[in-house]
Amino acid sequence: MDLQLQELENEKLFKQKIDLQQQIDELKEKAILLEKHDRKYNILIYGIDDSNPEENVYATTRKLFSKKLLRDAPKANSMPLANAHRVPTRGKGPKPILVRFVHFGDKQLVMSKAYNLKGTKIRLLDDLPVSMKEERFLLSHNAFTIRKRDKVQTRIRAKGAHMTLETRKNNTENWSLWE
Repeated sequence: MDLQLQELENEKLFKQKIDLQQQIDELKEKAILLEKHDRKYNILIYGIDDSNPEENVYATTRKLFSKKLLRDAPKANSMPLANAHRVPTRGKGPKPILVRFVHFGDKQLVMSKAYNLKGTKIRLLDDLPVSMKEERFLLSHNAFTIRKRDKVQTRIRAKGAHMTLETRKNNTENWSLWE
């Protein structure tokens, strides 16, 4: 009788453990989504030289917007920015610039003009929670391999609290989830 009682107790504890783990996973996902929402006005700019210790990051950002991205100095200079600063990194190369826009529409406009940076080493990326940045980094390596091997187009998109890799053969096809 004791053995049966202990088995029932163990089964009950195992079910509780599974329920608690599910609740923890749900809370982690909600926390990531909240952080993602908090960062939605931010972009990261990679590839701009940071060797000048006297750099004015706002001026550097405005120059990039007016000369290379928007190609419209009055519009670029009239965008109110909440903040712009260099972000410390572990890797080598210039530290990225984090820019926080006051208006979401301004951020979207800047991001929509990122194609003007083609052929330069400068990249614009949405600011995301660390776990999503790590996912995006790993997927970017897969995307590079797939593009070279299969001769397809790739893109990485945020879906909820996770990143997805999508592919297509050409501009006439729809994007499909890479498996």
